[in-house]
Amino acid sequence: MRTSPHERMVVDVEYAVADGERLLLDLYIPEGSGPHPVSLWVHGGAWLFGDRCSGATSFAAGLAERGVAIASIDYRLGEAGAFPASIDDVRAAVRWLRAHGARHGLAIARIGAWGASAGGHLSLMAALDPRGGAPGDRIDAVVDFFGPTDLVARLSRTELEREVLPDPPDARYLRTTVKTLDRDWARAASPLYQRLDQAPPTLIVHGDRDQQIALDQSLRMHQALVAAGRDAQLLVVGGAGHEDVRFQQPWVLDTTASFLRYHLIGG
Repeated sequence: MRTSPHERMVVDVEYAVADGERLLLDLYIPEGSGPHPVSLWVHGGAWLFGDRCSGATSFAAGLAERGVAIASIDYRLGEAGAFPASIDDVRAAVRWLRAHGARHGLAIARIGAWGASAGGHLSLMAALDPRGGAPGDRIDAVVDFFGPTDLVARLSRTELEREVLPDPPDARYLRTTVKTLDRDWARAASPLYQRLDQAPPTLIVHGDRDQQIALDQSLRMHQALVAAGRDAQLLVVGGAGHEDVRFQQPWVLDTTASFLRYHLIGG
């Protein structure tokens, strides 16, 4: 672990070792003595690429400027991170924050998870997957930026589509193909099919021109959370495609920070 030249940033923190791979995080800490509300930042990249620096300048640093500390994490990718391994990594980062966050001026009683695309999926799954449940694993608020929520729907194909369309990265994440899809396995990896009646407060943000992850994935997730009686908000950003710069607009970051502050420290 080393301290960045920026006095409010701590980088290269080892939070876990998984199958011999060191998993690192960087802390973006607001100015002031704290304790500061804290959330993970879980980058996107189709579960195949990216790292803790992906989106860090615009998202992680942007939230720290708005009073929310961010732990931007690496997690296992590709074959090493296939379901459910990368979800376990997110939970390990939550446990590290609960064990060590106080020494960095973080409020660790409640911890958030925020991710984009595949990172949004992992944030939701870490909060909802029934394999969790230990107090140290608990996620108290989730922000999902345009993450896939129903892998069954994303992998379903007609006979013609199975022949002419390439497999999406979801198939590799599940170690399967669209031709050999185990629907029960895909449901197990889908936020939409988890038990939702105890879901934490959730903010979902999606663009209405997303060509990679259909807006319907977020619409259905929001509807299911509301039907389960949970606190769920959906923000549709007009004209925005996947990973669009519109998600970096100050008002979107303001909304995200306000949501996390409210649910993590009550204001």
